[in-house]
Amino acid sequence: MARTVTTSTLLLISLLFVATAAAHAPARAAAVGGRRDIKDVAANNEVQSLGRFAVAEHNRRLRRSGGVATSSDPVTVLLSFRAVAAAQEQVVAGVAYYLKVVARDDRGGGGDRPFDAVVVVKAWLKSRELVSFTPSPK
Repeated sequence: MARTVTTSTLLLISLLFVATAAAHAPARAAAVGGRRDIKDVAANNEVQSLGRFAVAEHNRRLRRSGGVATSSDPVTVLLSFRAVAAAQEQVVAGVAYYLKVVARDDRGGGGDRPFDAVVVVKAWLKSRELVSFTPSPK
């Protein structure tokens, strides 16, 4: 009987310890699958490279479609990449990057404009896919 009480007490203490540790875990561990802000975007070469890729892929798709907009890319002008101003990442089947890309209309008018781009990277396949490229509401 004493052995059963001791085992039950140890089990209860262990469960309390695990529950306490989980309650005090960092916020990132609690947000698995959620979006996470990427800090210091201007100095992050990988994020800037993904922004360049997004604009180049937008331009490639636009040329291939003959300038016709699509639901995932309603922008109908060729653009020049300027910078990524903000970014978030989310672990999905790979990593989804939500980018605020600053680009300029290649025709020369209008100055720099913000666009929202979503790029999914699957490192194990060495692939990047532009999921959407839309004008940003700013």
